Amino acid sequence: MDSGNGTALEVFTSVCDDFYATARAAAASGRKVAGFVCSYAPQELLHAAGYLPVRVLGRPGGTPRADQLLQAYACSLARSSFDAALSGEFDFMDLVVFSHTCDTMQNLADLWRSSRPNQKVVIVSAPTVTSGPAALSYYRKVLADVREQIEALSGPISDEAIRASIDLYARHRNLVQRLYDLRREHSELISGRELLAVVTSSMMMDKEEHLRLLEPFVAELESAGDVKAKRLPRVFVAGSVCQNMGFVTALEEAGCMVVDDDLCMGGRSFSLPEPPAGDPMDALVEMYLGRRPCPAFHTPGFDPGAFLVERARAARAAGVVFLLTKFCDPWFFDYPHVNKSLEAAGIPGLLVEVEQNLPVPEQFRTRAEAFVELLKAKAE
Repeated sequence: MDSGNGTALEVFTSVCDDFYATARAAAASGRKVAGFVCSYAPQELLHAAGYLPVRVLGRPGGTPRADQLLQAYACSLARSSFDAALSGEFDFMDLVVFSHTCDTMQNLADLWRSSRPNQKVVIVSAPTVTSGPAALSYYRKVLADVREQIEALSGPISDEAIRASIDLYARHRNLVQRLYDLRREHSELISGRELLAVVTSSMMMDKEEHLRLLEPFVAELESAGDVKAKRLPRVFVAGSVCQNMGFVTALEEAGCMVVDDDLCMGGRSFSLPEPPAGDPMDALVEMYLGRRPCPAFHTPGFDPGAFLVERARAARAAGVVFLLTKFCDPWFFDYPHVNKSLEAAGIPGLLVEVEQNLPVPEQFRTRAEAFVELLKAKAE
């Protein structure tokens, strides 16, 4: 990126160098901080209550404290984030919101509650089947209960405050989606690694502040003149959490361009539909159940394989790289079907198991280079 975009991009990147520096500073200044473990948590409710919502991620290194309480087959996101909590690194958070996406996260919520008694734990249980009157009615009651739990800590949350937060988050999502559009259309303007820095930082910063920086950043990209396109294979990345952006960096260093993604820490977090008018709680229900589902949920009529083929083709991707967190059962249940859909469409795929708390292994770099060579040979 040129120096004109450097200021905003440097801020986004620096936030990713120390995920929680901004949140710790906010807590030190007196602002309440709420951690959320999954993007299915209703961040707008937290924001409307005056909290700074930040994504709960793991940290690099071993997990000796968590390993005493969690099974060895628990995913590295659960182990590394819980280890950070047990070591006191998340003590600046006033509450932590869990979404019941899998058994591991449900168990983690219970362990977190018992191990960190001074930190309020709130569980959001979205229905496994996300459409239909029963799902809407059930989730409406769940969010009403979540609202009451938050109000017990923060005081009353007005409908007007919730609507204002909904509108703010919608503006931000639309801008991020525009950035993704630009990445697909003009991949030479911003690298995949830079895009993930923008996205990840948005989950750690005050939303108004991030939006203030993001608006001129995107506007400058939109007004950029023609840039000579790189003749490199275009790659789509799919998977669950990928907090270590080194994997995307390693892919691009192998000689390809990451032009789009369907990551839990990426595009999928911004896939909510436009908020409907009317009651703001009803709007939250429709938005969160109407989003593109992650593999932990089921939306009748949604085919994850067909969806990924469509997205890869829309991005003109030559191949798809799956960055799947080891022991993430929902994703590994989906993968065989999704991969068969890609094979039927003639789109090569590469499956890589990722440990969130470990550095990028050299083996991954070797496999990435081999995959890129395959894509180049296929294009000849």
